[in-house]
Amino acid sequence: MHDSVQDFIERMGLLLESEGLPRIAGRIFGFLLVHEGAFSLDELAGELQVSKASVSTNARHLEQHGFLERVSSPGDRRDYYRMRADAWTFMLREAQRKWRTLQAFFQEAAAVMPEELAVGRRRLEEAERFQRLMLARAKEMLEEWERGEGSAVPAADGKPEEEL
Repeated sequence: MHDSVQDFIERMGLLLESEGLPRIAGRIFGFLLVHEGAFSLDELAGELQVSKASVSTNARHLEQHGFLERVSSPGDRRDYYRMRADAWTFMLREAQRKWRTLQAFFQEAAAVMPEELAVGRRRLEEAERFQRLMLARAKEMLEEWERGEGSAVPAADGKPEEEL
């Protein structure tokens, strides 16, 4: 593996670790971000020089968070992982879902806050307004993304990636 690719993968591991994910999850994400196609757990373990069990656990975790997708091939019992074609859209939609939940929570809490906690009520109202702003901007971002650049990266031949 080229030194610059190895450095990127290691730095991605550290970056996602600083965000609360396991370092190996960040390394898997970094590897799949820069490599085309899908890779088996064995291939990922070999490329990243880690255990297959660790790759399996962390690939599933990344799949649940929308970074990756698991694909299979008829007649092959192995699972393969690759970047989701819509990874950025999926992640932003998941963030919107969380922000909607927080917005509703803050709004409900502010409505029943006792009068003697006026400062607390104002803070909750501010938090609700912030969530509303995040949702509005995220909606604009998604519209721009889908209108302009799209959400899928074509394969090297210019065609969208297909299932294995």
